[in-house]
Amino acid sequence: ASLPELHALLERIHEREAAESGTARDAWTRARGAAHVALARRGSRLGLYDLRESLEKTAVPLPVEFMAALSLIGDASCLEPVAAAYAHARGSGHDWWHEHLADAFRAIVAREKITRRHAVMKKIEKRWPAILTPA
Repeated sequence: ASLPELHALLERIHEREAAESGTARDAWTRARGAAHVALARRGSRLGLYDLRESLEKTAVPLPVEFMAALSLIGDASCLEPVAAAYAHARGSGHDWWHEHLADAFRAIVAREKITRRHAVMKKIEKRWPAILTPA
């Protein structure tokens, strides 16, 4: 499938997910995560806004596919939502989620060559310093 077709599929899945509830919604969320991975594996950042928005809006852990896509294509704009989700995940009983958020954060920082002098890192250090210390 072409990148525009994959992006259109992602949008259709997101619409369907919003119309569902319970376990049906969870299945559509996992499908959306898989679509994000498909885009990310091709180096496309078409779904990046949706990834950031999903992190900002979620009160529960997202499927691991979201973290995989973030690790592949996330940029500096994703670091704050990841750090905020990491802070909220501490002590939640979802250790896997906490660890995947930290891994995605470190992957983005390394790939994008972001240092502590970068503005976003200074902001994160003030608001969510725990993500900057290795586990």
